[in-house]
Amino acid sequence: MNQKSTLTNGLRVVTEEVAHFYSVSVGIWLNVGSRDEAEAENGLTHFLEHMAFKGTGRRSALQIARETDRIGGTLNAFTTKESTCFHGKVLAAQLPRLVDLLGDLVTDPRCEAQDLERERQVILEEIGSQEDNPEELAQVLFERQFWGDTPLGRPILGLPPVITGVSLNELGDYRGAHYRPETTVVAASGRVSHQELVDLIAPHFEKISNQLPPGPRNGVSVHPGIYASRRDLEQVTLCLGTEAPAAGDWRRYAITLLNLILGGNMSSRLFQAIREDLGLAYMIYSSVRFLSDTGLMSVHAQVGPENLDAVIEALSRELRKLKSEGIPPEELDAAQDYLEASIYLHAEDADDRMTRLARNEIQFGRYIPYDELIANLRAVTIEEIQAEARELLKAENWGMTLLGPVGEDSLTLDF
Repeated sequence: MNQKSTLTNGLRVVTEEVAHFYSVSVGIWLNVGSRDEAEAENGLTHFLEHMAFKGTGRRSALQIARETDRIGGTLNAFTTKESTCFHGKVLAAQLPRLVDLLGDLVTDPRCEAQDLERERQVILEEIGSQEDNPEELAQVLFERQFWGDTPLGRPILGLPPVITGVSLNELGDYRGAHYRPETTVVAASGRVSHQELVDLIAPHFEKISNQLPPGPRNGVSVHPGIYASRRDLEQVTLCLGTEAPAAGDWRRYAITLLNLILGGNMSSRLFQAIREDLGLAYMIYSSVRFLSDTGLMSVHAQVGPENLDAVIEALSRELRKLKSEGIPPEELDAAQDYLEASIYLHAEDADDRMTRLARNEIQFGRYIPYDELIANLRAVTIEEIQAEARELLKAENWGMTLLGPVGEDSLTLDF
């Protein structure tokens, strides 16, 4: 059963009761991410997420950790381009304690000077760790180059000069401008009573308001082209992609299937052609991400420099085939079967169900039942997928970032 309530200040509470679960997963989703930051604020959303765990008005950082461990659950948070989520999972009987912890973190973070200095160093270490991970770093560099010098192109973790210089006042001002009850969603899935959750959430959030006008998100700009970042590495990491439709666009169903057929699983065309048939790469896959006003279809690979040209040619060849030849009915059937199974298998996890519940509310303003989602995927035709392939797979609209022992000379995309 799915239910929704709205507090007087606009905060929404959505629940999905799954009676046979022993656990409940709760997430507090704030509509603020790295794309809401000005250039001088880059990384502040993520910094605030970290600072919440340094202590609150009622709990120290150690007390937060001990209380989480004592109830045998999990407590964490993450920041994306468009949202911040504080979430936890516990046995159903521990729901009141989990909500009290989450409410404390979001509404009453302590934010003291000594905590700021310690967490500043932690985040700088996190940025340094990303520099040592070629797959993550290539994605960050690609987004910087493809989306350009815009909030959408800047890294979620922030840049070291901003992190090094940020003050408590700046963090507080940013939080005051962007944490808003009317754009906050509290989602819970598992063994949960809707009214019980509303009654637990209300004391933490019902008196919170934000009288400042919300700031608009900047429009999207794209910058196709080939960019090389030379590093002393054993392999070249590739990240290439193009703009896709937004989350609310009906074409997302056809594009989801197109992505799966292209490189979304082990039977996909890129995996079979480049890894299995040619043996040119260990890692090769594609992905698609839908945001509020845009999207991104991308391909990721790691190859030895001696195989780079061959991989790019094989990749281009597979993309040309998708545009010109389409897909046979049995390939579409297999992709639809895979997605249906994947959706239902993920439905056995309370965390996945909670995340899906929240994103449904944020992106569509309503819950989309599983049978409706499956029916929409099953309704996609070969012709619709090929139409999306012809629209999206245009080399002149793609960007490509290469990280490793490589230069830009003579590299081209031809599809």
